[in-house]
Amino acid sequence: MNRKPAVWKDPKIWALAIGQTLSWASLFYIFPALLVRWEGAFDWNRENLTFAFSGALFVASIAGVLAGRIIDRGKSHLLLSGSAVLGAILLAVLPYISTLLQFYLIWLGMGLAMAGCLYEPCFAYLTRRYQKEAKRPIVMITLVAGFAGTICFPIANTISDAIHWQASVWLFAASTGFIAAPLLWYGSSDNAAAEPHRPPSAVRPGFRAVMSPMLRRPRFWALATLFASVSINHGMIIGHILPLIESRGVSSHHAIIAASFIGVAQIIGRLAVLPLERRTSLVIICAIALVGLSAASGSLALAGYSIVFLGTFVLLQGASVGIESITKPLITAQMLGRDNFGTVSAFVSIFFVWGFALAPALGGIIWASYGYDALFKVTISLGLIALISLLIASRDQPHHQSDTQPEPEPE
Repeated sequence: MNRKPAVWKDPKIWALAIGQTLSWASLFYIFPALLVRWEGAFDWNRENLTFAFSGALFVASIAGVLAGRIIDRGKSHLLLSGSAVLGAILLAVLPYISTLLQFYLIWLGMGLAMAGCLYEPCFAYLTRRYQKEAKRPIVMITLVAGFAGTICFPIANTISDAIHWQASVWLFAASTGFIAAPLLWYGSSDNAAAEPHRPPSAVRPGFRAVMSPMLRRPRFWALATLFASVSINHGMIIGHILPLIESRGVSSHHAIIAASFIGVAQIIGRLAVLPLERRTSLVIICAIALVGLSAASGSLALAGYSIVFLGTFVLLQGASVGIESITKPLITAQMLGRDNFGTVSAFVSIFFVWGFALAPALGGIIWASYGYDALFKVTISLGLIALISLLIASRDQPHHQSDTQPEPEPE
């Protein structure tokens, strides 16, 4: 029997983990890390800037469905590495722009890159490749990639202080194009061993045949609401993280430190999943994280009174999101099945990414109209909505993927 190496010893998993870390730092966290600097450098207001990030995430959600189909066709290495190269090129061009329209176009293109090389396609590949054994590779990759924010915030701001923000952007662009892209190619290059249960002569189900039964299930829509609520919560927080913390009376220096340690807290949350899942179900673990997400916003609202509240926010926000990043693909596979997982996961993730897409701009609108105090009330409520959605999804009739197979349709 051909045994796979232990996950901690598998160089391909390590390649994916490092590639994901650099890709997340360069394509995602670079925006909140440099938001305030771009506001000053370009003299554009924060609302207009955050619309660019929202647009990128909206494009990523739509393109994610196509990315899922590419994963299902066994082209993961081309998708992941090519998307990283695209993101690196666009990031390298960013310092040369001079108009808001150009800024928007760059970030819309970045949305395509995000769709093809961040967690969703990577996890879809791992689920396709390892089937029921995908949990440990996913956990390991998220443990390593959880340091993306920890790397990005201090490095981006230190280089910006020492030289200028353009140098910071070029550094991250180079790390993605010359390091992340080759690693992602190597780590996802064994597609031939994937999906052993489908005979070579079988006709692959078409998109409508895969998704039509899913869209009729209450569980699908409960999961969609759950993931959207989590992403709007975290997107509002992370998209405004530095000005949000500073609004509590915290210095900019301590705000950068706090933002950097959210990534460390994500690692703590992900590490907690492994011992917890031996003692309880994924649903209960996810529910605990959702309660923590609401409590995190309450703690940040009180951060002006004591550093303890700021630390509590960092721990709860990071750990809760860290847990959710692991349980999201696992719960999706458990509740909706593993067949055609690239397509199913991408479609569910549309709502997750739409939440992230709306969150920065929505947060900017709330801040401009009512202030950050109102934003805290919204993020607390979103955690509770997500918790209710999880309970609804867990009570729906379980789906057994072997019971019903979608009729194949020509593509």
